Amino acid sequence: MVLADPKAPVLVGVGEASGQKLKQSQGIEWPSTVDLASAAVKQALADSGAADKLAASIDCLLSIRLFHDSGLPHDFGSPENHPEAVATASGLDPASLLYGDVGGQSPQKHLNKLACQVHAGEYKAVVLSSAENMGTVKRARRSDHALDWSQPATREMTDLITSEDKMLTAYEWRQGIINMPMAYGIVENARRARLGKNRVSYAKEMAELWEAFASVSLSREHAQFARNWTAEELLADDHGNYRLNDPYRRWMVAQDAVELGAAVILTTAGHAAELGIAEEKMIYLHSGADASVPLMSQQDDLSISPAMQVAFPKALELAELDADDLGPIDIYSCFPVAVSLAMDALGSPDRSLASYTLTGGLSFFGGPGNSYSAHGMVALVEALRKDGSKPGMISANGGVINKESVGIYAAQPVAGGWSPDRIAAPERIPKPDHVKPDHFFNGKAVIKSYAMPYGKASRGAASLWLEDEQGLPAIGILPDAPEDTDLIGLTVNVTAADDRNMAKLEG
Repeated sequence: MVLADPKAPVLVGVGEASGQKLKQSQGIEWPSTVDLASAAVKQALADSGAADKLAASIDCLLSIRLFHDSGLPHDFGSPENHPEAVATASGLDPASLLYGDVGGQSPQKHLNKLACQVHAGEYKAVVLSSAENMGTVKRARRSDHALDWSQPATREMTDLITSEDKMLTAYEWRQGIINMPMAYGIVENARRARLGKNRVSYAKEMAELWEAFASVSLSREHAQFARNWTAEELLADDHGNYRLNDPYRRWMVAQDAVELGAAVILTTAGHAAELGIAEEKMIYLHSGADASVPLMSQQDDLSISPAMQVAFPKALELAELDADDLGPIDIYSCFPVAVSLAMDALGSPDRSLASYTLTGGLSFFGGPGNSYSAHGMVALVEALRKDGSKPGMISANGGVINKESVGIYAAQPVAGGWSPDRIAAPERIPKPDHVKPDHFFNGKAVIKSYAMPYGKASRGAASLWLEDEQGLPAIGILPDAPEDTDLIGLTVNVTAADDRNMAKLEG
């Protein structure tokens, strides 16, 4: 086999696993993350068509970080060295073991860097593995079933965790933003305000987007919540689709009760050819970009994604493409606004709503923590092998729309050869100078956006994104918010007390 670019980084094997399939094939009732990840790795090795030779050449395994080790621990433990446990269960003995960073951006973020390292000869072949089993954890809790997934480490790993950003700050928590649906709800309503839409029309648009995504989930073997939802059903109470908050219902948010594993294998085209891997198996990474901004309370416009607005054009520029040139796309889709802001950043190219996902998204395929975009990569490789006439893109989002990693892939090598400068240096967008972290104040303010939580039998205080009389952004809380009322544009009187900006509607 004569290759135009033997040093080009390529994906040569992809695999997925799920609890349902492991129960059917192996009788595993309570799958661990190691069970799920190693099953996916074995599938990826087999997918390459050269499993034994490829396995023998793998010298690095990177495990995407578990929810359990990302600030959301459970009582059942996890391996002290998760990459080691996965490698051992997969029959591998790589020299390097890496444990990924926190956030949904991490699969693509790490793959961008690994591509440069493979190209430079630091690694021959790399497995990127992932798994989440929050579905198992929740089943075990409900049934009071005892589990112990802890394992001692016998060797060292390199931990890639960074301290750049937490998910939410104490300031945000004190204003009622205690979970991702509340945080993203504020971003969602901020975008609605920018577009000048009312609550009803915007909810209909969210439901139509999610109807399209749900239809795609039916095509994925390991989808956890596949169902052919209609937009009307997504706006109604049936099928457990209760209101979480204004603006979301249950089935408009990421579902984390999953049992999922994924793996992709990265090497160079030349090494793949030496192992006897067919060229039609190889999918080339053409470019990558990463961008991040400060946390939501330190931004001055929550209606846009500056990280996407930087990362998307940069990745497209490096791949010498326009958005309209793209074929298959998978957008990280924890909430509708994550997709809508990506569409905005791409310039809303002329394509169907369903074409922005390859899996059905985190509501219907499932939301496996930091790992989701590894499943997007699997689906993208499969799509490009089937039809490689156009390049494809992965958009991986982390935090509250504040971390973005992008990869552009193709079935053909880069014309003229691949080089590491096709992976942009990560860009950190600074906090605007006028924005004050943890801004407490007294006086009047205008509500720029909000989210209001709804329990199954009660309603909570609204969390507000405010602009004070000096034009400074702040977060506040409105205990007596009126029900089913659009709060955007209303004026409130704010009193700072007990680390909270307590708001009261004027008049």
